[in-house]
Amino acid sequence: MPELTQHIAAQQSNKQDQWFETMINSIKVDQLEIQTNTATEEKTRMYNNFIEGKHSEMFSDMRNISSQFFIEELVKEYISELRSRKVSTNQLAFDLSDAKVLVWAEINDFDEKSEDGLILAEAKTNARFANFGFHISSTIIEKGDNLSVPPHYSSVKN
Repeated sequence: MPELTQHIAAQQSNKQDQWFETMINSIKVDQLEIQTNTATEEKTRMYNNFIEGKHSEMFSDMRNISSQFFIEELVKEYISELRSRKVSTNQLAFDLSDAKVLVWAEINDFDEKSEDGLILAEAKTNARFANFGFHISSTIIEKGDNLSVPPHYSSVKN
């Protein structure tokens, strides 16, 4: 067993060494890009915030990036859940914010299967993302309600 433990420790150390080497090389490339004015505006701003110790700006940028990541993942998971449950919608629209996604879904009148699928897709998606502070909230209407998608929503299906 001690040999296995040593082998695992050596693999972990090697993995750490590779990660740090890759990270250092990436930073050196970024430094060269900044010095030659070929870095993106976003990258330049990020490093300037690091260098100047602008912690509020750094964390604000990181929050925006993480929000974009989690909202995108949440929407992808939700749509995947809808597909796996074979939910049929006439209209599907989203309103995205920093930590939540509002859904507007129109289904056919008395389509209990799709309504249940929408509710379960929301619940499963929320269960996965709640610990990260992100959630989805659905408004489900039937075709007979004769309501239009609110203007602040973006339709993904007509």
